[in-house]
Amino acid sequence: MPRAALGLAVLVFSGAFCPVLAQTLPPSPVVGQPALNTSLPTEPIPSRSLPPEPVGASPVTNLPPILGAPVVPGNQMPMAGTIRPVAGEKSDSQADTVVVQPGIPVPNNNGSPNKTRGAVLALQNSNAYLPPAPSDPPASQPSFSDPNDFLNKRSAQREEAKKPSPNTERSSDKFGGEFGETLDRLLGNRNEWFKSDHAFDGFISPVTNPFLFEDPRALTEVRPIFMIQKIPSSQPDFHGGNVVFFGTQLRLAVTDRLSFVIEKLGFESVNPGSGSAFSSETGFAEFWIGPKYTFIRNENTGSILAGGLQFQIPTGSHGNFQDTGTLSMVPYVSYAQSFLRDLSIGSFNSMFSTGYSFSVNNERSDYFYLSAHVDMDILNQHHWYPLLEMNWFAYTTNGKSTPVGIEGQDSINFGGHAAGQGLLSFAFGGRYKINECYQFGTAFEFPIAGPRDINAFRWTLDFIWRY
Repeated sequence: MPRAALGLAVLVFSGAFCPVLAQTLPPSPVVGQPALNTSLPTEPIPSRSLPPEPVGASPVTNLPPILGAPVVPGNQMPMAGTIRPVAGEKSDSQADTVVVQPGIPVPNNNGSPNKTRGAVLALQNSNAYLPPAPSDPPASQPSFSDPNDFLNKRSAQREEAKKPSPNTERSSDKFGGEFGETLDRLLGNRNEWFKSDHAFDGFISPVTNPFLFEDPRALTEVRPIFMIQKIPSSQPDFHGGNVVFFGTQLRLAVTDRLSFVIEKLGFESVNPGSGSAFSSETGFAEFWIGPKYTFIRNENTGSILAGGLQFQIPTGSHGNFQDTGTLSMVPYVSYAQSFLRDLSIGSFNSMFSTGYSFSVNNERSDYFYLSAHVDMDILNQHHWYPLLEMNWFAYTTNGKSTPVGIEGQDSINFGGHAAGQGLLSFAFGGRYKINECYQFGTAFEFPIAGPRDINAFRWTLDFIWRY
């Protein structure tokens, strides 16, 4: 028992004495590391005690040593266990060797605590690297650049500039787009080639004077026509009789602005009365053809204006006076306008056409014509259209082909002596639309002013198949 009590007392004494001895004696150098130069003068550790720890803080414990050689050789790096001085404080060589814990105020020589450091200080006499405090900006490292970098960057930029951007149009594409837009403006809508312009389906085509009274719309259609007119019995050259035409018209709308028209294609039959010097003859009629272009087409106002050039080619038979002269050309304009479209009983449409026929030589007669049309769309149902029309012809130059004092308006160009004469006629009739593809029209026409020549009465009937 005495021995056991003596051993217990030794253990208690050594446990209380060893921590004090560990703080007073310098630590032994780490094997493999150079020993610290202890010849430098150091100030003794002040005998004052550290300020009390904040409430809730954990006590300082034995921290494990941080091993490793200094990253930067020499005295350029502060050693562990020292406190980096703030401006105005001691240098590194004079700093107190006090081990601190992060977040604990560190006292200076005048007894007042320093500002709390954010850096973690390692154990005393350790060779571990101490990172700089946040208040000290890190030293800038010199940048070394390749002198060829500038040239390489210029070359890369040049190559990048050569690559076509996906959002950038090529000049050829831009030119092609502008050219296509120009064609659309000039030629019209090319997305519906060869289709009639159905933006103005409220209109109807005129019935009388069919070879000259042109609809201003661009249309694709086949229009068979039958026309018969009575020759006045008092006419001294023919003594009555009749003139009959049966044939067709063809129209092709390339776009909603550009179209081509065959106004006259068929057969003409001239049948004089008894006692006439002329005999009956049936044969090919003159061939009339030409282009037409729609300049104005306004759907909001219901306005449409077109112009064209007609070529009257006398390629018909001689006995029915369809081979007179060489050629006549007819520039013309045609205009259509809808109005009173809000009336419940029906809307109204009007149409006008005028032109001048002149011969390339003096064999055919030259004349001016003007035609007018008005119709009513009953109850706006687009089926029944009663109509009224007027036609006026005024001859300006005599021809030299046939020694007669009359002319035949749109049926025959005699090349006679009718300069200064004119004929005004009035017509009434109607058109019925089964739908936009199939339509019938008919009208009765009577002269109301001027010499009647070969037109005492005319009846016209047509059928339209339209695309």
